Amino acid sequence: MYQIALVEDEQPAADALTSFITRYGEERGEQFEVTHFTNAIDFEVTRRRFDLVFMDIQMPGINGMEAARLLRTFDAETPIIFVTNLAQYAVKGYEVDALDFIVKPITYFNFRMRMDKAMRHIRRNAGHSIMVSTRDGMRVIPMSDIEYVEVSRHDLSYHIYGEEEPFVVYGSLVAFEEEVAGGPFVRISNSCLVNMNQIRSVKGAALLMKGGETLYFSRSRKREALETITAFFGGSL
Repeated sequence: MYQIALVEDEQPAADALTSFITRYGEERGEQFEVTHFTNAIDFEVTRRRFDLVFMDIQMPGINGMEAARLLRTFDAETPIIFVTNLAQYAVKGYEVDALDFIVKPITYFNFRMRMDKAMRHIRRNAGHSIMVSTRDGMRVIPMSDIEYVEVSRHDLSYHIYGEEEPFVVYGSLVAFEEEVAGGPFVRISNSCLVNMNQIRSVKGAALLMKGGETLYFSRSRKREALETITAFFGGSL
């Protein structure tokens, strides 16, 4: 599942974009989770990682261009698509390496073209997928869809968002950890690696995942794992 930030203070425009994202996902067979921010300050404070950002340029307080410059101070990769009433404002977007821009009023045709471009960029640059050997050949799993991976003896269970049963193969958790090194995974116990992008909340020794499951830190791993998760989310949980 791809995470999209929508930074837009005008509710009709936000509703239109959200509707277009839903329609696009249905047409392309993709899943998107949209987080709507009504101002740039709230977006900046979260320091969450997103796969794509739709950013209105003209907003009260911090405008979209200023917010994009702030974003680029700690995130040089996330693609930004500016949304604006006047095309000439969007030209400045290239100063912050914006992927594209859409002029209001937004039509689905224009949105779809920009979204196709964004998805090509995301797939090419994000390294979202891993290949897993199965008895029948290979399976490609988007890393963003993996909630967590756990090991039992010599079996790895991939718990994938939206799938009721885990995908189980012969393998090593250490080998998987090495394969995704530098990615959004944290070890919460000797037998479990969690995708931090799939964490909804942390309460005590428990992690509530976006798919609804609750996982638990081991005593020996809790302190280090919490530090990693806190740093990943920009110092706040």
